[in-house]
Order: sequence, then structure tokens, then C-alpha cells
Amino acid sequence: MSLQTGGFAAGAAEPTAPQVRALLDRAVGFPGLAEKYRGAAGGRPADLRVLDPLSADELRAAVWSGVRDGLAKDRGAVLYLGGGTTAEPSATLVPSCLFAGDIQRAWSPLAPGDVLLNLSRGTRLWPVHDLCNALAALSGCSAIPYGTPDTDDLGRLVDFFEQCGATALAADTPTLRALLEHCRLTGRRPAWLRTLLWVGVGLDGATARLLAEVLPDAAVWGLYGSVETWAIGCNGPRCARDVFHPLPHQYVELVDGEILVSTLHELAVTPLVRYRTGDTGEFADCPCGAPQPGVRVRGRSADVLSFRGARFGRAELVALAASVEEVAAAEAEVLDAGLPTERLQLSVRTVAGAASDRYLCDWVRECVLARHLTLRQAVAGAPDAFEVVAAAVPAA
Repeated sequence: MSLQTGGFAAGAAEPTAPQVRALLDRAVGFPGLAEKYRGAAGGRPADLRVLDPLSADELRAAVWSGVRDGLAKDRGAVLYLGGGTTAEPSATLVPSCLFAGDIQRAWSPLAPGDVLLNLSRGTRLWPVHDLCNALAALSGCSAIPYGTPDTDDLGRLVDFFEQCGATALAADTPTLRALLEHCRLTGRRPAWLRTLLWVGVGLDGATARLLAEVLPDAAVWGLYGSVETWAIGCNGPRCARDVFHPLPHQYVELVDGEILVSTLHELAVTPLVRYRTGDTGEFADCPCGAPQPGVRVRGRSADVLSFRGARFGRAELVALAASVEEVAAAEAEVLDAGLPTERLQLSVRTVAGAASDRYLCDWVRECVLARHLTLRQAVAGAPDAFEVVAAAVPAA
């Protein structure tokens, strides 16, 4: 990984000319990207960095148009949905192996003799559940693929999972936070949990403090990624929590502080060509002593919301709210991020003459939940975590 002082810096080994050619050939196979990359593919550039970055909107349109045109056929791929609406979903195509073998060679939190308690959510928010099960199988350990428990069941399940022999836990951030908070309030310390796996953008400060209090001796392993990018980088118990080491098949750049990713794996289906993740970061040395710097994830751009372990485009939520006839404008914001009271708030302003009352707010809420692919799952078990409020009308 080289640190550069110009407008961008690139992580991992420089892509080879054959890797760039394969990536461009993959991109032009998607109708929505053919025009963008056909000229570059014909010229066979060896330097990936001369290509224009790929935006989230471009990738979304390209993947979905490719799926509708039959690109998923005969690929041995799995289609995962990460957000958006039924009309314009955010989706990715991943080989059926889920890149699990490549990930496991770089990131090995599990070993024979472990029993993985998999409380991660299922496929729609992003397929952490499937990936963790695959990693357990490759590691030669057993798994309890339980899924997300109801908060009211946590007290009973803590004892039950101990009786099952669980030694490792995989959980999304809201589930992990609820479990740790329950243990803190009840004074329980599940010492049988020796290993923790989490996947996403990063542990927020409040959850990290709970973890240090409730499970001070647990080895913590993190995998950074999203539905669109899959796994980008990883860290382990000796790493800083917010610093990740890019996987060998993920080429990482920083452009104006934003993290860009290109997937170079020969089995990749989705064409990630300098994809704009919406995350901001910097290259940083890691306490683990790795010879190459890792990527410190600092936050998200203004267009991306992180809510209950999922990522949403601010614009897609605003557009859904504004599609209601009585709504003139809307704004989306996450309040109390990282706390048990974290909630997503949509503030709507009505058109002239429309009543901005509780009935309208409830109707907007139901319309957004009905048309968004993953928001309903994100607030499952915590319906009050998503609210619609009427904004004050500006004075004349």
C-alpha cells in the first residue's frame, strides 16, 4: 500500500493490466455501464486511476438493468438487496461462494472447537448471516444460525445459548447493543463468549464502551463492507477498531477523503470500478504492527445515513416521502446515533392547504415503509425507531 501526497492514495498492490482489462470487460457487459467504459476497455489502460469513479446511483441502475436483462442467468450468483425501492433497488450479484474462502484466508476469527452463535440479520439488509455461516463451515467449527432474537427473549436466551456451548458471537450492531445492555443492566457477564464477530462500517462509541464493560476479555474481529462492495477490509483483536486492512482482491483509494473500491477478484460479477462508497477515511498505521497502513474509516458523506446497522441513501428516503401528494419537501436525519434511543426521523413539509397533522405523518410513514425494500426490516422489533414529523411552516 502506498501513501501519496496528491489528490488520492491507493491501497493494496497496484492492479495489473490483465486485472484492469478483466474489470472493464465485466463493466461493459452491463448495459448501464457500457457507454461509460467502452472506450476505456477498447484502449486497455493499465492505470485504473485514470477512470472516472462510479457513483452509487450509476451502480444501482446498472446492476438492476442487468438483472432485468438476464445477466443473473448461468452465473451461479446470489442476488442480494441492500436498500432502495422496488422500482429502483440497490442490489449486488455475488458468486455463490460469497468470497468466503478469500475472506477466511485473510480474516480467521474462528477455529475448530468453536461454536458460532450467529445472531446476524438475514439477507436483505446485507447478507452477514450467510457469510458468517460460510466462514464457520470453512473454519471447521459448528454454528447456531439463530438469527435476530426479540429483545424480550434475551434474558432467557443468554442461558440457553450457553447451554448450547456457544463460544463465539456474530451479531449486527442493534442486536449486539441490546444484548450488551441487557447484560449490563442485569449484571450478567457471559464469559463463555470468547470471540465476537461484527460486520459493517464500525462499532460506534457507545457500543464499544458496552463491549469493554460486559465482555472485557473477548477477542473482537471486524469486517468492513456493505451490500454493494461486499467485504472491503478486516481487523482483529490487536488492531484499532476503526482501522481495516484491505482484502487482497479489493483495491482501495482515497479521493478527496472518500473511500473508493475496485473489486479485482476473477469471480466477481458486479462491476465495482472505483466505486464511491460514501464513507470517508484516511490511511493510518495500525497497532497490530502490519507492515502496510490500514484504512481508518472516519464517517459517511452527507448523502449516506447509517441507521441500526444498515445504510440508506438520504435522497431515496426523501423521494419516497415527497411522492405523497400532500408533501412538498422532506428531510431525513438519524437522531441519537449509536445510542439505544437511535431513531430515523423524516421531517415533512406539506403543500399549501394540506393539513400537517398526525394522520398525514402516519400515512407518509406507512407509504415509505411499504415501498422501501429494507427499512421495515431495520426497524423490526423497534417500530418507534422510525418516525415522521411535520416540519414547521416558515413564517411569511
